Amino acid sequence: MSFIEKCRRAANARNSLVCVGLDPDPERLPAHLNGTVDPISAFLKEVVSATCDLVCAYKPNFGFFGALGAAGWRSLEDVLSAIPDTTPVVLDFKANDIGNSARRYAQMAYDALGADAVTVNPLMGWDAVAPFLEYPDGCAFLLCLTSNPGSTDFQRLTTRDGPFYQQVARKAVEWSDSGPCGLVVGAAHARELATVRRIAPELPFLVPGVGAQMGDPGDVIRYGSDRNGGGLLVNTSRSVLYASPGRDFANAARREAESLRAELERERAAASSP
Repeated sequence: MSFIEKCRRAANARNSLVCVGLDPDPERLPAHLNGTVDPISAFLKEVVSATCDLVCAYKPNFGFFGALGAAGWRSLEDVLSAIPDTTPVVLDFKANDIGNSARRYAQMAYDALGADAVTVNPLMGWDAVAPFLEYPDGCAFLLCLTSNPGSTDFQRLTTRDGPFYQQVARKAVEWSDSGPCGLVVGAAHARELATVRRIAPELPFLVPGVGAQMGDPGDVIRYGSDRNGGGLLVNTSRSVLYASPGRDFANAARREAESLRAELERERAAASSP
């Protein structure tokens, strides 16, 4: 099953646009897990178990696992094995390299780890993105307009055809003829979501920045939804993962995910009403 179809089925079955980011910080894990064989895996598998009926996707951030070396790779594999097959996984590692190396990154994501989609930095152009489009059941989410303060350094630079981020959106539409593409647009840039959606009306958007980064879920729905009221993976990470530092962390994570899902669904209902 393709990523797009898998994501659509999960979203419809669970009435959810929520994507939970899996960004394990060893310094923020509940203290009672410190004595376990693999605290990272134990922590995230409980979060997944508590939230898997509430989300349309999970987004493990490779940097948090890679920083732990070989043990981190094992933790990531263990966590991925615990995610239900019906729930798509977006591997967040913002890959970018020359074509031959990019192909290895794509193999790592899709073949070695079994991810359903990846985030990709499009700065090096077509030949660096093309290997990720060779997987027809996957999806390459191109960084378009990110939430970090430094995004203004390049993404808003003016070209003769408009800001750079708009050029990325146009390229994603063009390149989607060769393989599935999506766009990463931060919730902090809600107004620009409308512009990007006009450029790319059919592409899925991965929208980080709600929760701890204070992006507004209502704005994300109003400005980022496709014509069917979907097309969004609204990511939240820290506000769910670290909702509680205690033994109730999994239940607290569930409450946070459920709260965001309910808020997004209220906004979707309001946006669709006459």
